[in-house]
Amino acid sequence: MAEYMKKASKNLQASQELQKQWHGQKAVPIQYQPGQKVWVLEPVAPRALQDKWSGPHIIVEKKGEVTYLVDLGTARSPLRVLHVYRLKPYYDRADLTLLMATDEGQEEESDPLPDLFSSTEQDALVEGVFLADCLTAEQKDHCINLLGQFSELFSTVPGTTSWCEHTIDTGDSLPVKSKIYRQPDHVRDCIKQEVQKMLELGVVEHSESPWASPVVLVPKPHSKDGKREMRFCADYRGLNQVTKTDAHPIPRADELIDTLASAKYLSTFDLTAGYWQIKLSEDAKAKTTLSTIGGHYQFTVVPFGLKNAPAAFQRLVKTVLQGLEAFSAAYLDDIAVFSSTWDDHLVHLWKVLEALQKAGLTIKASKCQIGQGKVVYLGYLVGGEQIAPLQGKIQTIIDWVPSTTQTPVIAFLGLTGYYRRFIKNYGSIAAPLNDLTSKKMPKKVLWTANCQKAFEELKQAMCSAPVLKSPC
Repeated sequence: MAEYMKKASKNLQASQELQKQWHGQKAVPIQYQPGQKVWVLEPVAPRALQDKWSGPHIIVEKKGEVTYLVDLGTARSPLRVLHVYRLKPYYDRADLTLLMATDEGQEEESDPLPDLFSSTEQDALVEGVFLADCLTAEQKDHCINLLGQFSELFSTVPGTTSWCEHTIDTGDSLPVKSKIYRQPDHVRDCIKQEVQKMLELGVVEHSESPWASPVVLVPKPHSKDGKREMRFCADYRGLNQVTKTDAHPIPRADELIDTLASAKYLSTFDLTAGYWQIKLSEDAKAKTTLSTIGGHYQFTVVPFGLKNAPAAFQRLVKTVLQGLEAFSAAYLDDIAVFSSTWDDHLVHLWKVLEALQKAGLTIKASKCQIGQGKVVYLGYLVGGEQIAPLQGKIQTIIDWVPSTTQTPVIAFLGLTGYYRRFIKNYGSIAAPLNDLTSKKMPKKVLWTANCQKAFEELKQAMCSAPVLKSPC
């Protein structure tokens, strides 16, 4: 470990010196004073790599050698520590007129601001990745320098790994063809738009395959700006029925949570459209064909909804992170890095990011968190040697109402069962509700007094759920 840390520290220092020399060729040191007005370079939502200058904003104080605390005047994040590259002086009209008159006749000097063309993407990257508030200014500078070395990793466009190719083994089965579902006009428009986007990304291509699966649009659980977003999916139930099962195991969520809970520093990464980063074999492409009103299309990468997609992706991530298991964990495309000290964490981050880069994968910057004391991972709040359920999930359980059909009862048991480690004697309490979900029972359930008692006890138990101590 000491040898790896020494090597990583040496490489990091060399990279920093090289970047400093390159960016400092024509740069002049810039100093701002508290109370001074400045422009701030900010990304344009939702385009993470397109920036614009906004302002004026006020310098509050100098935090580090090249960082300043700036008052942005926004409700969401009024104060933010920014690198000097993201700042430039703001001049009032009167000050600008006086400056021009004073400089008249003098020899023209070079612009003291560094060339932002080469650093715009890196600045946007740092803006997109969430750095923990508990980190010091020096630690945040470490993160910025480290992430800058892997700027190509962070992209909204899925990467393409050459480490594996997914196949779909259907044996001697004849092609499965399903009819197109009838869709409302506004849904048809959404399907056309999504297909066009996927064509442009190279995710799908035109097909003449005898296989065919219908398209469905599923509402996403979370919406942005109050708009209801839809997820483009294919109904591969017919294909999945004739596909041989890949038995590669998926990690147990509770074991991963126990592993992370004892760490002092935690970072999480989410791969960009993870499945789309695995190529399909030529034979498998034809079997993923979609039928739409606008035509016949087949995937070139692993689509969502395939029977063996989770197993194939978990196998890939396990291969990529092989040898790094002591400080990294992955549940499909959710990757976590955990460490006991900050120096170790920088080394661990460097190793994991290097492994992902070698595999040709990309990360969605907006879903990354670096250097946290506690993180939300797989439905739990973990870190600081503690494990707790999410408050949002607890509120959902509290607001749940009794049902007269099996499906909501199964959903309720699924949610409470996920947090059963917080409820003593969960199996005994939930027994009357479990009886309602038996295949021998009718779909319309008979909600008895015992069912109501079990229902209320589970809700009450979740309201008073303890914060568990890490077993590690």
